[in-house]
Amino acid sequence: MKAKYIFSVTILLLFFVVGCTNQEKEVDEENKVATPNQVVKKEDSSSLVSPPADDLKELKHIKGDIRNVHYAGQGHVLISAESLYLYDVATENIIAEVAQEEATNEKIWTIEDGYVVIREVFNDSTTMLGGTARYLGMFYNDELEVISEFDLQQLTDEEDLFLSLQEISFSQDGTKMSYATHLGLYLYDFQSENKTKLIDLTSEDVTARANISAFEQINFIRDETKIAFKAQTLPTQINQPSYDTCGIVDIDGANLSNQTFGDYTCKQLIAYNELLLLAEDPVVASGRLMTKAIKTGETTIHSLIEREESGTISGSEKGVYFATSTANDNDITIRIYQTEDGRLVEEQQVAVDEQGLYLAKIPIVRVLDDTKTVIILLGSKRDDIESKMIISHF
Repeated sequence: MKAKYIFSVTILLLFFVVGCTNQEKEVDEENKVATPNQVVKKEDSSSLVSPPADDLKELKHIKGDIRNVHYAGQGHVLISAESLYLYDVATENIIAEVAQEEATNEKIWTIEDGYVVIREVFNDSTTMLGGTARYLGMFYNDELEVISEFDLQQLTDEEDLFLSLQEISFSQDGTKMSYATHLGLYLYDFQSENKTKLIDLTSEDVTARANISAFEQINFIRDETKIAFKAQTLPTQINQPSYDTCGIVDIDGANLSNQTFGDYTCKQLIAYNELLLLAEDPVVASGRLMTKAIKTGETTIHSLIEREESGTISGSEKGVYFATSTANDNDITIRIYQTEDGRLVEEQQVAVDEQGLYLAKIPIVRVLDDTKTVIILLGSKRDDIESKMIISHF
């Protein structure tokens, strides 16, 4: 009888211990659910919570709505709002700021001892008449003090037109600018004030220009000895549309290559010194991303977790990582992959407003390789809502 009593008590204790253990597991699982601004690491499922944007030091001093974030080197970013701010991500401090004119679009390059900013400005009267934008440039030192200004229209005539900021690139020392118009691809030297046409798109010899009809994106690569580009190429048959190609040319116009990639169509070029990211059409997402090693020409296709991700590729500052974003019912999922092997290294769910206003446009995502910092800018592409910036680390 006594043995039966001891056995019964033992069984009850076992059920009690198992029940407590299961409850603890359930609590642990609940704690792993991603909350706003929480980063979930794939390898160990540990999490890191970053403070809301409003709580980040110094951001409250930014005047106006944040419209863009640009890489600035050395753990810094340039935040474009009513003024241009140089922001230290590690210390969360504004290092420098300078007033700037309002622009429709802008692009910023980090050069030796400073920055170059090109702003796309529309004049109200010319816009109403279907006019084109003006492209105004500004050189700053590393403290955002103005060094010089220039108007890109000085480089063109009445028949030559700039088409977009994606067709402009600066060398690292800031002395050379490559740019494309509807007439060709050019190289301009600021020191000698010399302009050279590298590829003539008006030439009747279409073979000499590899059948290229228009340049859409360009970038210096290989220590500014070459230019990578995304282009439209003439069809081989009459009454057929042009098609997407990508290629490379030397800065003297020699060794022009222009190619397609089988069933893979490059629509977006993200260029680094020795590596190209070639993203597909964001409208017809395929869940893939191609990388190309410039030295060897070797290409690799990475498969992404969700099909829609291939339409929202963002390259990190140095190309070690690339990021994607997908909108769900109530949040946006940010994923960060390692460029070398396509391995997922970070996933973050960002909660948005109940009305879903921040889901309508693709967010701006910046990844700083050295500090492993993720910056997400929501709402900057809409005029009817205030933008939100979230900073976290992985």
